Amino acid sequence: MFRRILGGVVSVLLLGVVACSDDNPSARLVESNVDESSSSVETAPESSDAVENISSSSVAGVSSSSAGASEDPAACLWNGKKGEFIVNTGLGLDAESGAGYWYSYDDTDDGGLSRVVWDVDCPNDGSDCMQYIVERCGGLCGKLYVEKGAAREANVGVAFNVAGFENPGESVEVPKSVDISDWGGICVTFASSLNLFMKLGVDENTEVIAELGQSDDLVEECFTWNDFDDGENPISGAEAAKKVRNIKFGKRSGESMIGTFKIVSVGKYVASGSCKVVASNPNSSSSTPSSSDDGDCVTPESVSEMWFGPRNANNEEYFVNTGLDNGSEASGYWFSFSDENGNAYVSWPVMQLEYENIIDRVIEECKGICGMFKFINEGVTGIGFNIAGTTDGSYKYAAFGDASSWGGVCVTYTSETGMDVAMSDDTTFSSVEKVAMMPRVLLPKSAEAKTVCAKWSDFVTPAETPGNPAHFTSLLFVAYGDAGSESDFNVIGIGKYADVKDVCKQSVYPFVPF
Repeated sequence: MFRRILGGVVSVLLLGVVACSDDNPSARLVESNVDESSSSVETAPESSDAVENISSSSVAGVSSSSAGASEDPAACLWNGKKGEFIVNTGLGLDAESGAGYWYSYDDTDDGGLSRVVWDVDCPNDGSDCMQYIVERCGGLCGKLYVEKGAAREANVGVAFNVAGFENPGESVEVPKSVDISDWGGICVTFASSLNLFMKLGVDENTEVIAELGQSDDLVEECFTWNDFDDGENPISGAEAAKKVRNIKFGKRSGESMIGTFKIVSVGKYVASGSCKVVASNPNSSSSTPSSSDDGDCVTPESVSEMWFGPRNANNEEYFVNTGLDNGSEASGYWFSFSDENGNAYVSWPVMQLEYENIIDRVIEECKGICGMFKFINEGVTGIGFNIAGTTDGSYKYAAFGDASSWGGVCVTYTSETGMDVAMSDDTTFSSVEKVAMMPRVLLPKSAEAKTVCAKWSDFVTPAETPGNPAHFTSLLFVAYGDAGSESDFNVIGIGKYADVKDVCKQSVYPFVPF
């Protein structure tokens, strides 16, 4: 039967949750490189559908690409790398006004379940939480849990009031409106696994939005007020800049997801960057990676936004970030499975030590999830993860999830035998015999890292019945073998489906020796 590593799932630890309302916070909260060369990417075998393009929001602003002192030293309003914890807008009457103090906001008042979880656990000694976070992160760092609950749309992020409050200290504080037209726009240095927005809050019902985008590396993006004019905003960016209350950075979505973020600096608009706290801009756009006509390759990491072994190991994140967690905080954690007769099993390249989670050691050792498929007799075994988590606290029953929005999956892996990627609808982890009837695609054996991208329409059962991406529980990597056979494997990257033709090779040893 299915066997959990360590017999259970390690839950995500929520550290230092701080959440306030949008405009009236209840408390003021006073980077492994890979060598690359061009290699082709494969699509799933026997795929008959036409190729579909996948896209995401692109950044409209101008990116900073050089290091050094700013042309206008006063343009940089906040530099978290220097330990500054207040945005120096120059528009607060005094410290009590609240101008430039960071706070988090969420959708709780609208029935949502979204929240910000900081990477730093703030001390309970009366010290300023935000200052503590900035000093240890070199900015604001944490995770965004995007869960709309009963709200129409999930909405969560961080913000600061530009000029503080009209009536600081009162039970209901009212943010002050101010003209910041002379800033010319805004520059922000950030990194995020989610596509973020930037908002100019004008009043309770009016916000002007620009798409900030996504970047795995810290990057400084600069926006003029005109960049806020996308045809959907209620007023122009220039008009909004004349009466701004607050500036927000966050995520809004109709779907549940979890993502990391870091914000390092904020400044007035300077075309080449106002704070220049990063030496280069590796990602000038947040568009989904695609192959160029001149033969340039895309990195395996760029098509592995949910799981990339080297990155996950470096960040000590031991789960696949499916973005579909149902609130159980149990999605994406790896498990192994085999049949009840013990004909086959997964052997790990490290030994489990007392009081230690073996999966952590596996990922750190393999820079992926790796091991050896061993077959005592002819049988089936493999690894997998639940896409939405579980339905109870005992981790016995997997929950159904809707992964339609992924479009399919891209998998970067090595394996000495072919593996099936199967869509499981089993909720009890009790019937490995069902694996043979599950919709699946084949990952051919490969002695070096290979990326295979498959659309959901490629996943079919042996009877040619298509899978249902809107209703399944787990993604399984299944291996079959004869008696006495063994084969190494390593699942290095997992991402949503992307139409890419060339993925760079990565110079990593494909298997970890036992």
